[in-house]
Amino acid sequence: MAERPILDATRTAGRAVGLAAAWIGRQAAAAWHGVDPDLRTHLAELPLVGLTLLARGSAAVPALPDDGHRPVVFVHGLGGGPGNFQPMRIAFRLRGRSRTFAPALPRGVPVADLGRSLAAYLEELAARNGLPGDAQMDLVCHSMGGIVARLALEDHRCRARVATLVTLGTPHSGSHLARYGAMDASLCLRPGSEVMERLAAQVPWPGPPAMPRLVSLWSPADVLLLPATSACVEGAENVEMPGFTHYGYLLHPQAWWRVFDALAPGTPEARPSRTPSV
Repeated sequence: MAERPILDATRTAGRAVGLAAAWIGRQAAAAWHGVDPDLRTHLAELPLVGLTLLARGSAAVPALPDDGHRPVVFVHGLGGGPGNFQPMRIAFRLRGRSRTFAPALPRGVPVADLGRSLAAYLEELAARNGLPGDAQMDLVCHSMGGIVARLALEDHRCRARVATLVTLGTPHSGSHLARYGAMDASLCLRPGSEVMERLAAQVPWPGPPAMPRLVSLWSPADVLLLPATSACVEGAENVEMPGFTHYGYLLHPQAWWRVFDALAPGTPEARPSRTPSV
């Protein structure tokens, strides 16, 4: 008889815990669905991007066999690494462009100085791979990697080496989200920063022969670029990728093939395009 009250109390406590868990679950679901859909997609893609970081790059510049095309150099963004481009590089290899490179940008170096590091890498790549003095290569850059590439293009020797620059979600005119960070990279990515002023001097983008052809992929769904149109450059080929998050360019084949086609021989030269209004 003494066990009956204990059993009843246990059942009551169990029901209470179950009801509380169900209530918490409903609240969590409501909170999740109350988040902007673009942000939900962005958060869902983060683990996949994290997996690409497991593929580490080498500090050495490899010598790769000529595949009959210009070499392609993939430049990662802030907090990223060479492995971010592993899926895209595999896709390129399947279509015949196997001479691809993905340097690791040096850590702890001010953004304003990273352009020189990239320019030096391109020179070493040309030397290690026996490229003639007039041979060119293509750059594919994600996020801040596009800023680094444009800083590298301040060097006239680097400009002569690059045929086409493709940027993926690059904050060419800065992002107001950088206002919430105090690191060097955040300060440089703020609109009106010294780095942004340097890049503004290159606009409107003149295209060949003064500068490489520039193709900028951008998306209204990019929640890290405020406004999203900061990924556009006046005078460049600005290509809208609806529904793509900041990391979607790295993960989805549609973006890989869009980049591949942008680098294909015979692609039209840069056509000035109006930057979309906010």
